[in-house]
This record gives sequence, C-alpha cells and structure tokens, in this order.
Amino acid sequence: MKKICFLVVLTIAAVSLASVTSMAERLPSDSHTVLVMEDLKENYAKSKEVVLMDMILNQLAIEQLVAQYVEMLAYNNGLDPKDIYKAFDGDLGLAVWRDSSGDDRLIAVLGPMKDPRTLKSAAEKILPQLLPVDFKIKMATDSEYLYVGDIDQYSQAVRGFDSTKLIDGLPAGFGYLYSEMDESLTKASFRNQDKLIVMETLTLPTTEESIEAFRKAFSGGEVTDLEDMSHLPLVSIFARLGDISMLADYAGDQLTSVPLDIEGLVPGNLNTDELDDYLTGDFLVDIDLSVDDIFASLMGSQGTSSSQTSQMNITYIARVGFSGSLDVLKNSIEKSSPETKIEVKGDTLLVEGQHMWIDNGWLFISSRDRDKTVQTLDNSVPLLNSAAYAELSSMIHEPGFARFFVDSGYVLTGLMGMDINSGLLFGTSYLAQSGAVKGILLIK
Repeated sequence: MKKICFLVVLTIAAVSLASVTSMAERLPSDSHTVLVMEDLKENYAKSKEVVLMDMILNQLAIEQLVAQYVEMLAYNNGLDPKDIYKAFDGDLGLAVWRDSSGDDRLIAVLGPMKDPRTLKSAAEKILPQLLPVDFKIKMATDSEYLYVGDIDQYSQAVRGFDSTKLIDGLPAGFGYLYSEMDESLTKASFRNQDKLIVMETLTLPTTEESIEAFRKAFSGGEVTDLEDMSHLPLVSIFARLGDISMLADYAGDQLTSVPLDIEGLVPGNLNTDELDDYLTGDFLVDIDLSVDDIFASLMGSQGTSSSQTSQMNITYIARVGFSGSLDVLKNSIEKSSPETKIEVKGDTLLVEGQHMWIDNGWLFISSRDRDKTVQTLDNSVPLLNSAAYAELSSMIHEPGFARFFVDSGYVLTGLMGMDINSGLLFGTSYLAQSGAVKGILLIK
C-alpha cells in the first residue's frame, strides 16, 4: 500500500514538472524574471477553499461581479463568454528579458487549449476597450497556445528557459517564480495545502558584497520576545536585524521577498545613517483600522463622496529599539531635514502629525499622542492570543528574524457579523550555511 501511495505521489509530481517544463520551453532562455502557473482553472478552484479567498470571492460576491462584467463585455461584442474563459483552460507563463538594445521585453503565454484563435479574436475585441487608447498590444497563436506581448522581439529570442532554475531548492507547487536582481536572486513556489495557500521563497545573494550584507543584516536572532509584546489587532510587522542601516541602504532593494520598509518608519527626509550608533536593530509596527470605517469605505460608491471615504481612522504605532536621547533624535531630524517642522511638547516631539518619544529603550512613532498610545497598548494583547496567528505560526518551524501578520478574520468578523478565523502570515529566516533568506507565506 505504501508503495502504491508513493508511486501515485511520484506520478503526480512528474506530471506537474512536465507541465512546468513544457511552459518553460516556450519562454526566452535568457529571461531574468519568469512566472509559471499551471492548471489555472483547477488551482483557482482549490484556492477558493481557503477561508480568506472564499469570503472575498464568494461571500462578498467579488467573483460574481467580475463574471457579470466579463459576460456583459462578451455579449456587447457578439462573443460567447466561454471564448474568454478559455484563457483559464491551461497554464500561464510570463517572462521578462532584455533585447539586443538592453530594453526589457515581456511575453505572456497561455495554454495548452483547444483553438486558441477564438481566445485571440475575443481578446482583440475586448482589450482595446479596457486599455488606454495609445496602448497597443500584439498577439499570436500556434495550435495550442496564445502569445501576448512583445511578439516581434519574442520571435527573435532563443527559446527554452531552464526549468531547473524554477524548481531547484523549492517544494513542489502549482506555480514558480524566478527573479534575478543586480546582486541577488529570488525564487518562490506556490501551492494549495490543507485549505491554505502556501508560498515559499528563497533569496540568495550572488556577490561577495551582498553575501556579507545579508549576513550582517539578517543574522540578528529570534523574535519570540517581540511576538510576546502587545500588538494592535489588524496588522503587525516585527523584526530583529543585525544592521538596520545596511538594510535601509542596500539589502532592502535586493530583498524583495521581505516587507521591511525602514525608511518609512521615520518622518521627513531623515537619514537613518544619522542614527546608526543608536539603533539596536529591533522594531515593531502595528496598524489598526476601525471595521466601521472599512465598511463605510466599501459602501462609499453609494452616495458617499470620495473625500469622506478617504478620511479613515487609521491607528499606527511604531516601536524602534533606540539607545539615544530625544535631543539626539531632534538634532538628527533638523540636520537631515531642516525644512521639517518640529514641535516640542514636554518629552514628546510632534513631527508631521506624528508623535515621537522615547521610553525604556524604545523610540515610539505614533498617530496618537503618548497617553492614548499607552492606553491602546495596555488594552492590546500578545499575538498568540489571536487564534489565526497561533495556528499559522505553529506551521513555521524556523524562529526567524522577521514576521508580518494580517488578521483578516478581525475585519471579516466585523463585516459578516460572525466569528471567522482567517489570516495571512509571512515569516523569514536566515540560513547561515548558504547565506540565503528563506521565507514562507501562509494564507488561511
């Protein structure tokens, strides 16, 4: 019985890899960015079993609205909607490469499918109505595939992207991403697993400089103690970095798979280099948004002005490990951003609408004043009190240096009026042996 199960799994994996290989063969061999998604229709159906996807697409009727719009376009142009949905019958391949002039070129490949000419004919009628007037798009077909994009340059490119670049070092999935940057390489695979969408990423430094930069920035340690601190209920980002200034200056541009915007934590044009000696490498960013405001935003099209819907009551609190004084911070802001207005209120700075103060080794940057911020955090709880976070974090076995969590169940529960356990968690860890950064995204 075990042998039969093993053979079944092996057969499924072989068929999957054959599909990826078949699509890769049609993409330019020197592509620097490639995305392959296989069996679009089946994997889309499986993805809808995920709580978040089901709530958005089915319960909030987004899929129905899109389907109605597609069918309206089809009938208004004398088309059968089936000719449009044919785009999901097979796989998708996207590739970006540089032509002989050094310009980036893009090709999208859809298939295999029966008679791709019907999809081409439908797309040629509908796309001009959806795209800017001066935007021209070219398409071509063979017996089983539709090609969209820079067709002329694609016809001259050498085909046959190496599929092992997509799959090596990653778990099997229905989709794969490969992206080369100046000094790093990011790879990812996507899969449906136990009513979860799982994406695993691997970012590898490719030069001696980037290897050393990654080591300095991302070997900072675990974040369990940051996880145990009080957090706001909607969005939480926290990390422990070895060299926070290096991340802001260098690795943030190379490490696209880690959502860390260090410069976004400070006001004005403040250069974090001014504070290098005082930054410990720890930081937390928490965001909360009233469910009533979200609901009002969703209903904004029904008679509410855009100015009203844009005024949403967003609460954010950033905590940055900081060993300096308030005077050090004020002087740094004045030096690097002299045009920025700073108002001193006791032990707090008011800078561009943000309240900033230092307490117990933390620099606080908040949308609320100090008293309200302290009260908000006193009424908040550790992340493990969230059922969604507790469940998803138990599936990430590496301790890691950074985590990003969205409690979508918090919003959906308020919108739907019933308890919904849903969330998105992304965790990253540094692999000392290879110098790479591993990431895992879980969507429930």
